[in-house]
Amino acid sequence: MSNITTNVYIISKSGKPLMPTKRFRKVRLLLESGLAKVVKRKPFTIQLLYQTTEYTQDLILGIDPGSSEIGLTVRKSDGEVVFAGEVETRKTEVSQNMTERKMHRRSRRQHRREKSQKRAKKNKTIFVERQYNIVGTEEKLHCKYIKPKKIKFLNRKRGEGWLTATARNLLDTHKNIVHQIEKMMPISEVYLEYGKFDIHKLKKPEIKGKEYQEGRKKGFLNSQAYVLCRDQYRCQLCKKSKGILQVHHLLEVHNGGSNNPENLITLCEQCHKKVHKSSKIATKVKKIFVNIRTRYVHTTLLNTIIPYFYEWLKRRFSEVFITYGYETKEKRRKFALEKKHYIDAYLISMKDDIFNSHSNLNDIEVYQYKQFRRHHRQIIHAVRDRNYKLENKIVAKNRNKRMGQLTDSLTDYIKIRGKQILSQLRILPGKKVIRSNFKKFSKGDTVKHKGKACVVKGYGEMGRSIGFVGQKQYVPTKDCTLIIKNTGVVCL
Repeated sequence: MSNITTNVYIISKSGKPLMPTKRFRKVRLLLESGLAKVVKRKPFTIQLLYQTTEYTQDLILGIDPGSSEIGLTVRKSDGEVVFAGEVETRKTEVSQNMTERKMHRRSRRQHRREKSQKRAKKNKTIFVERQYNIVGTEEKLHCKYIKPKKIKFLNRKRGEGWLTATARNLLDTHKNIVHQIEKMMPISEVYLEYGKFDIHKLKKPEIKGKEYQEGRKKGFLNSQAYVLCRDQYRCQLCKKSKGILQVHHLLEVHNGGSNNPENLITLCEQCHKKVHKSSKIATKVKKIFVNIRTRYVHTTLLNTIIPYFYEWLKRRFSEVFITYGYETKEKRRKFALEKKHYIDAYLISMKDDIFNSHSNLNDIEVYQYKQFRRHHRQIIHAVRDRNYKLENKIVAKNRNKRMGQLTDSLTDYIKIRGKQILSQLRILPGKKVIRSNFKKFSKGDTVKHKGKACVVKGYGEMGRSIGFVGQKQYVPTKDCTLIIKNTGVVCL
């Protein structure tokens, strides 16, 4: 590590960022004499405690936006790199949280309906089926058991500039990391790779002209007819072409699945029934077609947020320039550089005449950032499944299958073994894990353990132990001391 070039970042007494320095002895003397203090451990940043001049040079920021990783580089006008970093975003985690929220919301509504039905049954107002005129709908609504409430979703409106939760989080991540860099260094210019991805060309590179108007389903009545032809009218599980063929959704519609061909597969009638009865066979089918289900979430997200991010940069900086992906690719090929996000960020900000000896990108320290969830207001951390044991072996979980459950439920087990098995089962009730046990530290906190600063990645043993980023072993929580609370985007 001795050949790695690093910098110390300096802030004036008034809070203005000054030029980074490599004069480490000068920095040490300032700290020892009390003329400066440490304000950030990594990247190492100090603040001067005495009045000084605030002259700075021009520093140029290059940004390589991304959905999973973001690359950033700050350089001087002669090409010398003074900062390089890569940020790991929460794109996948946010999507999972939204799916979990949907599950809880559906569960709450189902319980409300069941309670309403019980009250109606008790009051003898329950019925089999009726029709009601609902405000906001032209046709009568067919209802079972209870009278419906007034429709509320028609009043919901999305404001201008509305973004999905994943896109909003990704946009905020880009803004937050730029804001952190802006507080450390005096940025005068910003270069952004402004990419508008052509989804059609990603699927079919040779497409041109009127072919954009001719989709892959041209000549077919619907998606079902296209999928049957694509799969050569053959069951993709048993490979038989005889009998009744049906089209199966790999991701169910009620779980967010679509009718796109990437989510459809041809199965015979017998295999289709097996898939819906057995979770193991359903998993096998998904593995067979994992390569066909091409999704362009990454490109769609970037196409959505880049215009908003570009406008935000123009309001914040006086000079903002844009480049395009093909220009970055050509520069990387010209100088024979490897594909890395921080290198792309440097190439985005550079001009051909400044790529010189200062631009030794392999000898600079690249700071790794990771985004953590800052606020977790959920009181219940987890709900443990109810288990049914037979001779100290778990044979079933829950009375009925919950969303995403792959093992058998009690209902499934009774169908196999019969009701007489109930007397032999031992019940272990489900439990709720309350988050109050984890109040001491949060994910993303920087703590001190055995004289070393570490970033918390998770918990173990009901909060009695914690794990650190980059380490497999968990340590006792009581042996750790808090240094810095989770700041959202954390430098590891």
